[in-house]
Amino acid sequence: MLELKPYTETDFTKLFKVESEVYITSDDEVILEYFLLGPTRHLSFPPLNEGDDAVRRDELWKTTCLEAFFSFDLAPDSPYLEVNCSPNGDWNAYAFTGYRQGMRADGTASISLSHRTLESDHAIFRVKIQSPALKHFKQLGITAVVEFSDGSKAYYALTHPGPQADFHNKSAFTHSLVS
Repeated sequence: MLELKPYTETDFTKLFKVESEVYITSDDEVILEYFLLGPTRHLSFPPLNEGDDAVRRDELWKTTCLEAFFSFDLAPDSPYLEVNCSPNGDWNAYAFTGYRQGMRADGTASISLSHRTLESDHAIFRVKIQSPALKHFKQLGITAVVEFSDGSKAYYALTHPGPQADFHNKSAFTHSLVS
């Protein structure tokens, strides 16, 4: 289990532990599980989409959002893929040519929320990511924006190497996808 750490400690972040698990199921598919462990009454989620109502949508990071960053290497000027998935199933994927450069919607990726569990003391989300480019990526950054019931947000990542919360900083892509 991989622990995601909040960028800033708050009264709310003290109540929660955020963890993730990575499953490489094929050359072109990765499943990420996110575990938010704590009193879920303090979490804010968008309403769940029913059936096939999940859509590709921008600005998912403005509320609770499960994210992942895939890269060929850790060089700041090399390409990478950003994946966003809302706990309601809405999603998006963006390709970058370098650090926060050349952002465009990635037309090859497909993201789906394949499982959601919400109990009083934990929430579990399983995100399936499919893309032919996945077989080329070697590094992974796992992140989450968590919105709390008072509207405040916390930024969780495997590590926070810079002076501010910055999910695009490749120094935080610490999980190797190479076995």
